[in-house]
Amino acid sequence: MRSILVVMLLFVISLGHSQTKNLSKLGEDDANEHFQHKNYLMAIPIYRKELKKYPDNDQMRYKLAKCLLYTRINRQEAVQHLEKLVNKNDKYAEAWKELGKAYHLTNQLEKAENAYKKYVELKPKKEEEIKYFLKQIANARVYMNNPVNVTFQNMGPEINSDEPDYYPFVNNTETFLGFTSRRKENFGGKKVEMDGCRSSDVYFSKIEDGNGKWIKPVNAGKLINTGFDEQIVGLKKDASELVIYIDHVDKYGDLYTTTSKPDSKSGATAGPNFPYQKIKLIDPIINEKIETSGSFSEDGSVFFFTRRDKFQEGNNDLFMVRRLPSGKWAPAQKLPPTINTEYNEDFPFLSEDCQTLYFASEGHNSMGGYDLFRTVWNPEDNSFSKPENLGYPINSTDDDRSICVTPDNRVGYVSAFRPGGFGDLDIYRIKFNETDQIIRILIGQLWLGDSIPEHQPKEIISSIIATNKTTNQEFTFVPHHKTGRFVMSLPAGKYSILVNANGYKDLKEEMEISDFGHIEIEKEKNYLLNKK
Repeated sequence: MRSILVVMLLFVISLGHSQTKNLSKLGEDDANEHFQHKNYLMAIPIYRKELKKYPDNDQMRYKLAKCLLYTRINRQEAVQHLEKLVNKNDKYAEAWKELGKAYHLTNQLEKAENAYKKYVELKPKKEEEIKYFLKQIANARVYMNNPVNVTFQNMGPEINSDEPDYYPFVNNTETFLGFTSRRKENFGGKKVEMDGCRSSDVYFSKIEDGNGKWIKPVNAGKLINTGFDEQIVGLKKDASELVIYIDHVDKYGDLYTTTSKPDSKSGATAGPNFPYQKIKLIDPIINEKIETSGSFSEDGSVFFFTRRDKFQEGNNDLFMVRRLPSGKWAPAQKLPPTINTEYNEDFPFLSEDCQTLYFASEGHNSMGGYDLFRTVWNPEDNSFSKPENLGYPINSTDDDRSICVTPDNRVGYVSAFRPGGFGDLDIYRIKFNETDQIIRILIGQLWLGDSIPEHQPKEIISSIIATNKTTNQEFTFVPHHKTGRFVMSLPAGKYSILVNANGYKDLKEEMEISDFGHIEIEKEKNYLLNKK
């Protein structure tokens, strides 16, 4: 490990020197060094600059295209560079292969298929490898022609930044959010890592007043984060315990947990200052090799997790352990071939009722990279149903790696790179529109006159009309003709409210009904009408 540390430090030093240089003084050799270390972000501007001076440098154009593909910065630009290469040289096999990937990632499926077939013509021995990608393209056609009924909601600038924000997890009431970010405010934010991004830290946010508005995220602090990489990769549904993955120079590939004591006033496990404890290493039975993500059952008796062999890229599989009556963990069990494939699996997430296991896989019927799947788990005989792809647009032709689903199955949280985002991976809230809508109950009083309380007439004819601003659907409610009391039940949405009564001025206002949380909430809502 000491030799690895020396190599990494030497590279970081050289990286720091290249960062301090003016871009005009950097050349192809500098870009190639970044490319070799997979620091595509820093290679891109150098390659772009050099390519303007040497537009016939095909190898440089090819490397720039790969950088653009692997960083998600501008994949359409990658397509343009690769098209130039194959138009110039129809026998450029590797360019055809990368062009197939570029078309696939930009949803140009027919062109992707043709590019891959051209690659096989030039490299017949690669046919088996390409069959995998052609199968994904076929799957993508099916899913994109039959999209699932969901709505994506970007969590906005309050949560997301222009840096990668990913791996979101919420508690069972949707009032606590933990996620990972590589923003410049991180403890290691002043340094750039080998991939061109800053180190990752864990962040927390919460909803305080039930209005669906998240507070500005706060760094989880030094009991969890350091100047290296920490990521939240799981949690108990009440957020009393979080699963943390760390990647440091001297220790990596293990899972840790941090617990929170209930807040004495609210009873919430994530108190006003997010009082999580210092992270602790999970049992060695779990941390035998490289473990990168995990999910507890609600009672903490079962733990699903991802494992791979040390010093081996890929080959991620899902495992599980059960807690014995003694409180210790039994030996880990690898999940059956029903779940694990010859490709990578990752990010298990067990539902609150312990019946549905969500996970990511590059196998099964993926439409590109990792897709999100679900399977029904029977804990009695430890059997799993055939995994079901969550479908498009939840899944894309890119990697879709983690999902956290609320107990009522109405909402999921994912990270994705989508049009209109803030620059890289963003956190999204997904509404599953075919599940039952949440209905909010508002109870209130219609007051008449210029002051409260005011003498009420014996009888008044009045109405409250709520018009959904998205669907134009109207809901009419009639207050009691003697007391003025009313009850309104409305699904979540934005509304225009019109209150009228005979002999009084109309009252108009805008109102938003939040869909956060999974229980009906009664709120007090009063209206004061003035005489005409």
